[in-house]
Amino acid sequence: MDQDMSGDRPAAQRRTPYMVLCRFSSRHGQSMLETAILLPVLLILIAGMIEVGAYAISYLTPLDASREAARFGANLDPELTSKYPLDMRAGYLPFPDVRPPEIGGTDPNMTADRLLALCQDGETTNFYYEVACLAFQNVPTRTLDPTEGDDIVITVVGIMSGTIAHRWPLAVHANPADWSYHFQGAGGDGPTNPTCTITNTENCRCWSLYGIRTSQFDNASIEERLESNAPATGFVIVEVFHSHYHFTGFFTIGDFIPNPIEMRPYAIFPVPAAEP
Repeated sequence: MDQDMSGDRPAAQRRTPYMVLCRFSSRHGQSMLETAILLPVLLILIAGMIEVGAYAISYLTPLDASREAARFGANLDPELTSKYPLDMRAGYLPFPDVRPPEIGGTDPNMTADRLLALCQDGETTNFYYEVACLAFQNVPTRTLDPTEGDDIVITVVGIMSGTIAHRWPLAVHANPADWSYHFQGAGGDGPTNPTCTITNTENCRCWSLYGIRTSQFDNASIEERLESNAPATGFVIVEVFHSHYHFTGFFTIGDFIPNPIEMRPYAIFPVPAAEP
């Protein structure tokens, strides 16, 4: 009964321990090879998903901030800027220079934290400061870095018959105590700012928190969004410029996918007080 019956099998059906070991080693080696081939692809896909997610968060945060600021500015009057001081607290006129020293600020102690405190505790009737502060408070502290070109830009336009009747801030609407670096664009070309064109956006009048950027909305790009028979109204445009650095740094491809990526989320809200 203990007789080995393997000798009764055909030679093709006999399995020796050596044959089983070879077959196991072959399958194991094949799996390792497949893993080695697919692993870099999987890592790239995972890194890509992380990068896209980081970009989305980096874009949506200032976008939400621009919406909140524009919505807040819709209930304010830009004209108050030309009639009242910037900061009504004793000893705080004019409003402090909010630029950090690295980009020419006159206050050596100005930081993002101090600007946040000014926005939270300051008392001002300056339309532009109020709107910019609302946007600044809605992004994480130190998210906007003016040394990298980040800025908050505010434009107010009055519309009549589908065309721009005035583009603020006008020279007469600028408080003389304000810092000159805030006001960007051509101030002497009349209320409609006709030199603000797609090829000369540096002439487009706007208010810049750090004095770095100018509005990318030329007059034509605003008017093409309007109906010619629309009633007279006004709009506030809040643009947030932000340099987004890659989270992983794996996908920088020259000018095709630069690092950082320049983003400019914006929001537009009607302002009844700016109506011509």
